[in-house]
Amino acid sequence: MKKAVIALLVVILGFMGMAGARADEISDIIERGKKLYQEGKYSEASSELQYAVSQIQNLQAERLKGLLPEPLSGWTAQEPSASAAPMALFGGGITANRTYKKEDTGESIEIQIITQSPLLQTVMMLLANPAMLAGQPDTKLVRVKGEKAIEKFSAKGKKGELSLILEANTLITVKGRKITDKNVLHQYMEKIDFEVMKKTIGG
Repeated sequence: MKKAVIALLVVILGFMGMAGARADEISDIIERGKKLYQEGKYSEASSELQYAVSQIQNLQAERLKGLLPEPLSGWTAQEPSASAAPMALFGGGITANRTYKKEDTGESIEIQIITQSPLLQTVMMLLANPAMLAGQPDTKLVRVKGEKAIEKFSAKGKKGELSLILEANTLITVKGRKITDKNVLHQYMEKIDFEVMKKTIGG
């Protein structure tokens, strides 16, 4: 249990730069956890520190939600959503989503951002080894604003997907349905400010 508490402290230190306006509240929780740890109350300390981690992750989820772009001209967008799940649930991680629609054509786009999740490993393997894409229909490696991305598009099926990894820990996916032009995937991906996102996910 003592090792688990120390590990949580390491995780929290890695998150601390994200605390922003809620720094005082989160710092108080961390101090309570630290005090409990020093008193040898490891179970209580672990619970308090896990709560601190969840609060920091929720804060980062809200920041990611704010980075989802506005709709293209002629499109509408739903309100963005975000969530943070512990590693024990569905691989864990922090997620932000937004759906966009073009009413006159029925086209729809969904942008999803996932960070700090072990589920990213598969995409990272594909980007690191493009040969693994061989044999996958309608799939190829492309670049978006200098970043490697995997493009999947079926003109017959009127659907597509564009995925890329930022900073080795964040997956951005743009999925399109009822689309006839794959360029719309690129247009939405290009509306995302990668530099601001790198700063956000980096702390």
